[in-house]
Amino acid sequence: MRIIILNQYFYPDHSATSQLMTDLAASLVQKGVAVTALAGRGRYNGGDRLAPREDYQGVKIERAWASSFGKRNLIGRLTDYLSFYLGATWKLLRLPKHDLIMALTTPPLISLVALLIGRLRGMRVIALVQDVYPDVAVALGALQADSLTTRLLDALNRLALRHVNRVIVLGECMRRLIMKKVPPSQHSRIDVIHNWADGSEFAPITDEANPFILAHKLQDKFVLLFSGNLGHVNEFATVLEAARRLRERADIRFLFIGEGAKRDDIERFIAAHELTNILVLPYQPRHLLRHSLAAGDALLVTLAEGLAGLSVPSKTYAIMAAGRPLLFVGDLQSDAARLVKEYDCGAAVAAGESEKLAHLIREWAAHQAQLAALGARARTVFDTHFSRELAVHHYLESFAKCLNVAAVPPDQTPSEADAIKALGSER
Repeated sequence: MRIIILNQYFYPDHSATSQLMTDLAASLVQKGVAVTALAGRGRYNGGDRLAPREDYQGVKIERAWASSFGKRNLIGRLTDYLSFYLGATWKLLRLPKHDLIMALTTPPLISLVALLIGRLRGMRVIALVQDVYPDVAVALGALQADSLTTRLLDALNRLALRHVNRVIVLGECMRRLIMKKVPPSQHSRIDVIHNWADGSEFAPITDEANPFILAHKLQDKFVLLFSGNLGHVNEFATVLEAARRLRERADIRFLFIGEGAKRDDIERFIAAHELTNILVLPYQPRHLLRHSLAAGDALLVTLAEGLAGLSVPSKTYAIMAAGRPLLFVGDLQSDAARLVKEYDCGAAVAAGESEKLAHLIREWAAHQAQLAALGARARTVFDTHFSRELAVHHYLESFAKCLNVAAVPPDQTPSEADAIKALGSER
């Protein structure tokens, strides 16, 4: 079988979808699937352009021409989107025919390009929904719910979802939202596959000589860590207010690692309140992530109110793999909040409850044994439900169903061995 993974970013970009799809592609190659990654030549935050083609761990990377302004402003982002639509269309027309195109949601509605070229060239199409558009833009206030633009974008999204061969979503909350956009007869085409992390890469470490801790003078501190994109979908106001309430606690540090639209807001809050208990650092190289994650005694996942099911924080799974308690702040209807409650591997605090959050942090800082037990449970849940190997298994099953390569009853899932065998017969 030959598959194209269509996403604006891929290796070596550091964005979440880039890292996830790079891992998935490499694992699929190991399973005998031929993978071509079609991405742009720019990076998530702009900067130097990447080579037009490259091989990585057996994955053939093709990069379409596109601008590379990054996420710094709306005009640059829209220019990157438009140029990638055009460049990806041209590449899809010229690449050798594959069996399947799996299109993500970066940029939004790129699945329409995959659908158009897929129909033209006889390739099946899967829509992998990482964010639900335009709903997420409406929830963030970027679009008006009843505007002509919103209605048009929603109609185009529904068109794509109804005509692709299969849809993959990231959780039950997102599945319920997508079910509203397609006829009931198509609900069985929706597969839930959670994002994941590499359990060996983010294995728990407790080395007191952690070089990251030493470099940033975090010894003997209780560290609450957020690592990842500091974007509009995140809820930071509650966390920052909790930090202000804890400003006199010299033993507690708030650490933000990453870049994004809200980094300036965080730094302005620090300056306005003259806080010394918050540290903001840039993205860390991937090979150092296991050390930076291990610097946190508890790790933050945040999601702005109203975004449950519209966006799913992928960092949740790396936190669990690292064996750290998960502290969720934001929309309590989200799958991440449900996961924390269901498996008792951390705590969930609603947006605005900064005093409750500050109290919880005080309690955790004073009870390290309780914290260690929560972290151990998080790792056990990860191994059981959210490992990279398990995710790859589910993707292979979805591909097999999409290609109709096995006579499988609608309510029965083929085994991974059957899926691989069937996929191989299609190569």
